[in-house]
Amino acid sequence: MIRRIVFASIPRPDLAVSEVPRIISKSRINNERDGIGGVLVFTGGDFVQVIEGTPERVDACWERIRSDPRHHSVEPFLDMPDEEPWFPEWRVGYLYDEDFTRRIASWRSRSGSMSPEELHEMRMLLAATDAY
Repeated sequence: MIRRIVFASIPRPDLAVSEVPRIISKSRINNERDGIGGVLVFTGGDFVQVIEGTPERVDACWERIRSDPRHHSVEPFLDMPDEEPWFPEWRVGYLYDEDFTRRIASWRSRSGSMSPEELHEMRMLLAATDAY
């Protein structure tokens, strides 16, 4: 059994774009070490992330993420157990698209009340952003 958390956050206004590759690099190291899978998508205005793994490891990762001062409005909109991960390997994507930004806002407003079809659509959209 794994735990999956999907959340969005907003980068701090003074976060330099050059900081994003550092975030990605450090995340890759930490997630590989901790057995965390998932995906991180940066839109230029939002971060959206899926973290998956054993409940204990996800709890620890979630606490680090929530206390990271480089972003704010860290809002989970999905927290669920599952048998299999959506993203067994940790991936990174970049997608600047107004429709995607609107979808993020919609996901935030749904807060865990998504149908299986909507969950599938979220998973496919996040997978399509994989860039690294």
